[in-house]
Amino acid sequence: MVLVFLVILAFLAYAILGELERAQEVPAPAAGRCPGCSGTVEADWLICPRCRTQVMEPCGGCGQGTSRVHRFCPHCGTAKGAKP
Repeated sequence: MVLVFLVILAFLAYAILGELERAQEVPAPAAGRCPGCSGTVEADWLICPRCRTQVMEPCGGCGQGTSRVHRFCPHCGTAKGAKP
């Protein structure tokens, strides 16, 4: 009986932690739009030319521009903040 209770408790804790993790994720900005001024930006621009909001970051591994909200570079798979 105690084992069943612990399994149910573990499942509920896992579900709650998963939901909290999803709630903390920042939604990706709309493609082609600056999150600061909603102006049009091209896919390879790092900074919005109108308001100077950083829209992309250079990857530490390959140097390609990656979205600020991504945790890994979509070009090489390097984790954000990792040293090459």
